[in-house]
Amino acid sequence: MRYLRTSQDFLFTQLQYLPFSIKEHEISTLNQMSWLMKTAAIEMRVTSLNRQRSHTQRLLHLLLDDMPVKPYLADGEGGMEDESRSVSGFLHFDTASKVRRKILSILDSIDFSQDIPEPLQLDFFDRVQIEQVIANCEHKNARGQVVCNVKYLHRVLVAEVNALQGMAAIGQRPLLMEEINTILQYVVERNKLLQCLHAKRHALESWRQLVEIILTACPQDLIQAEDRQLIIRDLLQDVHDKILDDDAAQELMPVVAGAVFTLTAHLSQSVKTEQKQPLTLPMAGQSQYVLMLDGSFTSSPGSESISMGFASIGDSSLHIILKKLLDFILKTGGGFQRVRTHLYGSLLYYLQIAQRPDEPDTLEAAKKTMWERLTAPEDVFSKLQRENMAIIESYGAALMEVVCRDACDGHEIGRMLALALLDRIVSVDKQQQWLLYLSNSGYLKVLVDSLADDDLTLQSLLTPQPPLLKALYTYESKMAFLTRVAKSQQGALELLRSGVIVRLAQCQVYDMRPETDHQGMYGMRDPPVFIPAPVERYRQILLPALQLCQVILTSSMAQHLQAAGQVLQFLISHSDTIQAILRCQDVSVGSLQELACLTGIISKAALPGVLSELDIDVNEGTLMELQGHIGRFQRQCLGLLSRFGGSDRLRQFKLQDDNAEGDRVNKRDEIELAMQQICANVMEYCESLMLQSAPSFQHAVCLFTPSLSESTNRDGPRQ
Repeated sequence: MRYLRTSQDFLFTQLQYLPFSIKEHEISTLNQMSWLMKTAAIEMRVTSLNRQRSHTQRLLHLLLDDMPVKPYLADGEGGMEDESRSVSGFLHFDTASKVRRKILSILDSIDFSQDIPEPLQLDFFDRVQIEQVIANCEHKNARGQVVCNVKYLHRVLVAEVNALQGMAAIGQRPLLMEEINTILQYVVERNKLLQCLHAKRHALESWRQLVEIILTACPQDLIQAEDRQLIIRDLLQDVHDKILDDDAAQELMPVVAGAVFTLTAHLSQSVKTEQKQPLTLPMAGQSQYVLMLDGSFTSSPGSESISMGFASIGDSSLHIILKKLLDFILKTGGGFQRVRTHLYGSLLYYLQIAQRPDEPDTLEAAKKTMWERLTAPEDVFSKLQRENMAIIESYGAALMEVVCRDACDGHEIGRMLALALLDRIVSVDKQQQWLLYLSNSGYLKVLVDSLADDDLTLQSLLTPQPPLLKALYTYESKMAFLTRVAKSQQGALELLRSGVIVRLAQCQVYDMRPETDHQGMYGMRDPPVFIPAPVERYRQILLPALQLCQVILTSSMAQHLQAAGQVLQFLISHSDTIQAILRCQDVSVGSLQELACLTGIISKAALPGVLSELDIDVNEGTLMELQGHIGRFQRQCLGLLSRFGGSDRLRQFKLQDDNAEGDRVNKRDEIELAMQQICANVMEYCESLMLQSAPSFQHAVCLFTPSLSESTNRDGPRQ
């Protein structure tokens, strides 16, 4: 690379002439451009790592600038003036000398359309058999392209003709040879088609690599944040326009989808970075209109003015990108699942732009009352979120069908991303149109019923040497989506109708609790392996189910007793596991999180009044058995209060070394939070038990018995 850089400035000189004219020798020219772009990407990566800023900056100017290229020094050292010059000088009112950015011109030179030869019309040979023979003669050439060996095919066909016998065959031999020539001519055109598509894919892949290096490897300060967003916007819009053309070849979709994913990820990151930086005004009281008048905010030629609403590129540009992205998803139709995987990831990155950042936990934020929050004017995040949802809903059932189908029967990664996309859309869909479609079309029922199919697969993951963990990650994505659905009252009702709690009660994987691993005091030591231990894998399976039950109990206001009855059946079905968790032999982060979630469920479901809502025939014997289960849950749950509510264990925990750093401090905080949640849930359970017995007052309810054990103060044991 140093030789190419110092030998007559080879790379910069050659890049100046990109894109090459490809009218006559398209395949060879595209291959030349591809290797030149790959070499330029390597050069920019190397110079960035070696901190040769002037070399990197020169190439960035050449590729991204929309101003005419000014002469540079032959050695590539531009001096302090070039060093301080912005990558793009296009944010000025002088539009007479604007030129198209070279990185976009290179994309323009790649023709996405491809002429396909006419299908074979044969009189003597069978077309299906000929296609099979052609496929058998295919091989990879030196460039890695799959083409048909024409000479070998010719020998096979001539041998077939020579094998024919009889006077009729001899008389038709000239016609057969003519048809062989037709087949060979078709194969030559087909080979040229395959080579041309391969060259275009190669060029697009090289272009994508060059764009990735520009956005990721080059120093961030060489491209201003506002300029970066405008560049990504132009790249996204142009690449979408080319692939959405009716004549665009479908074979180019995978490469384009990968480029769209990369660009959307960087757009989201750039906008998020801009949100964290406060808008600084030159003078106190100076309005934004003054900033626009003095040239601080201008627009690039041929584009809309930059709105002051959300990001530097403006809300309208974001809406255009969203529409093109949704059009791309619909264009893939029923096939191209892997292409849609990239597009779902892109859409998730895009929707993150409108996601409000977490509000800092400060006194000012805590002072805001609920009324102030409800009556606050719509902020830019809510506005963009509402407009995004309106655009998504405008695509109607066609888009819903594609995403829901992939969430139910796609391959693993595509299914996870489709579920994540549904999770995000349902969370911002105020009209609940997507939830209504999921319920009416039966997709929600399919997802719920698939939990029974996951049961056997999940059981195999609890062995010491498990198979691939893809099924576990898919299960977690599915449960996360169902939990999102359950966060609304209507969603919780639909899940109850679909029988999700009944399905969870039937799953046997929750009864296969492994032996607990003691990983040091309070679980402070992590196992030094990538694959989690069996007990950790079990918690990854159990916790989502417990969280789903807890959310359903919280959201099902009108049908609370019905939900509590089903959850109680779930607890009784897995009573051995539930009681093992309540005994809580070790104090680790995972075990306490299990216990916190479980006590939250028991406090709402394991109540005497819930027995009347069970969907089973209850006779006297069954009723006594159910009351026995509730009594055991109650005794074990109330016994936790003496263990974690200001107990010796918690104080001993607080008296540990306070100088711990890193993950140990975080785990200590997580353990303390889990203990507080357990105590809060147990106290809520006590309140519910007292309130249920309050109307009658026939019998006094004694929840706790006196104890003569030695009391302790808050600072430790009594001396």
